[in-house]
Amino acid sequence: MSRQCPKRRTVPSSGRDRPPRVPSYAIHVDFEETERLRTLAESTEVVPEVTVGSMSLCYEEPTDLETISPVVADVPLGDPLAERAQQAPYPGDDLSNKSTFSGQRFVVYQTSDTHHVVMDGARRLEEDLLLDSTHLANPKFCVTDWYTTHLANRFAMCKSIVRLMHTKEPMGDAISDKIRDILNSEPNFPGIHSPRCFTCGQASFKDEVTFEVHDKDLNLRIWANDSYLSNPRLNITKWYEKWLRKAY
Repeated sequence: MSRQCPKRRTVPSSGRDRPPRVPSYAIHVDFEETERLRTLAESTEVVPEVTVGSMSLCYEEPTDLETISPVVADVPLGDPLAERAQQAPYPGDDLSNKSTFSGQRFVVYQTSDTHHVVMDGARRLEEDLLLDSTHLANPKFCVTDWYTTHLANRFAMCKSIVRLMHTKEPMGDAISDKIRDILNSEPNFPGIHSPRCFTCGQASFKDEVTFEVHDKDLNLRIWANDSYLSNPRLNITKWYEKWLRKAY
């Protein structure tokens, strides 16, 4: 501080046990110069762009994604495994009954972390079937053939005939397909997205099944494990939008 204050002053002390004088430095303020600088600042024009040689430097106001992008739709994931497990006819079906081919014939829902229940509306007098959820999560599992075999055993049908009735149509990756379709159908994500820019697939890490969502337009990849995606109330569009805002 002393080198910034050219004038030195001393302050006398009235105490006995204190030094007789204390050095002090003062700062002189030129109020006329202050007013001149204030007037200059008020009259100076702010230039948002500066050209330096061949470079142009400019300042842009920060944008808020909340104000420039519409609100995405509220689309829960639901239970893709249950939605996939439907097909007709089956052994013993009444082909003249409209409920046999109804899209609402089957009700498949999860009763625990490990099992689903299969209800057949065309066979209301029969007991509901308990199905291990890991079978439905297996892309190679043929749920229609499983149900065909179950009914054929009840009617003591010949195994050779039952094999002919098998469609050998696997479940496929129902969860990945549902996530992909939901994301591709949402037009209001921040930024520019082309149709069908999302893909989703399974990737196993150690003993855990993980799903990878890939936004090909932004080259953005995010991951979620199967236990997280087992929540039917999970809002897929909001979930992806949250990660998108974090990444950009």
